[in-house]
Amino acid sequence: MNKYIVDRIEGNIVVLLTKGNESVQKDVPIELFPEIIKEGDIVEKSFEGERLKYNIQIDETNSQRNEAKELLNKLKNKNN
Repeated sequence: MNKYIVDRIEGNIVVLLTKGNESVQKDVPIELFPEIIKEGDIVEKSFEGERLKYNIQIDETNSQRNEAKELLNKLKNKNN
């Protein structure tokens, strides 16, 4: 599997967690990512010729964010 979740950005390093096994952490130079990278994005590792890069999976990221928002709303409204 070549998909990761952006856990955080520390200076010039993007800290990734392996999607599906978030206990596995990987530190990657920020220059391998699009400029718009942010915490919570789901990225996929790929190669452009010999060059390694990470692409944001926009639909998958948005879907996961929406699921998290819905769950948060359910938890907030649970006691109402």
